[in-house]
Formats: sequence, C-alpha cells, structure tokens
Amino acid sequence: MNKQIKDIIIKACEELELDFYDLEYKKEHSSWVLRVLADTKEGIKIEECVELNRLLCDRIGDDLIPNEYNLEVSSPGIERKLRNIGEVEESVGKYVFIKTFEKINNQKEFYGYLHEVKGNCIYLDEGDVKIPYDKVATIRLAIKF
Repeated sequence: MNKQIKDIIIKACEELELDFYDLEYKKEHSSWVLRVLADTKEGIKIEECVELNRLLCDRIGDDLIPNEYNLEVSSPGIERKLRNIGEVEESVGKYVFIKTFEKINNQKEFYGYLHEVKGNCIYLDEGDVKIPYDKVATIRLAIKF
C-alpha cells in the first residue's frame, strides 16, 4: 500500500483520537477493498468508525488509488492478534490464547488470563504458566465461555 495513503489514514486517526491498528488493500472476489482497522482504549464505537470513514473518503483522492474500491473502517475485533510485546503488556489482565512454536509443559496451545509480562516471559493465570516470548507463534485476545 502506498505510504502516502497510510500517512493520510494515520493522521486522520490521530485527529479523531483513534489508535491506528492496521491497513489492508486487497482484491476480494471481483472488487478491491481498502480495510482500515482502528481502535481506542475503551473500544471504538460505530459512530467513530463512520466519522473516520467520512474523513478518509474526503481525503483519499481517486489519483492515489487507481482501482475502484470499497472502503471499510472497523475495529480489529474482539479476538485481535497482539502483534508485539508492547501490545501484550497493555493486555495484562485479559483472557488470551497463545500458540507456541514448540511444546512447553507438554502442550503448544494455552488459554488463560495474562498475569504479567516480565523480561522476555509471559505469565498466565496466577503465574502458573511461564512462556518465553520468543517461543510464541501467535498470541491473541480470546473470549472465555
């Protein structure tokens, strides 16, 4: 995706006090989609998505994206991926799913409450499970049923 478009999106998010999460531009079926994911600490509201969508429609000109496309603005979702150690630290206290590259305590998949992040290790529940961050293949927020 064009850096100029990404800069426009990030600036619009900042103006609306939203956190830019991700951007993707891809062909889905027969149409192109520009998908913008944004959030807030409290969770983005539909009204904020609509406002960001309007702002981006005004700012992204036809000359920046050569194809006809649909613009979608939404949250990253309730089971969003935690992309770096900073996002993991911000999620302490939340319920997560972790998949590791290799077995730890005879398993590769873990569900639990993120207890703390200390050094390069993630602790689940009451510190019962210790997972080195460099062994994590994926970590995301999860829903507990």
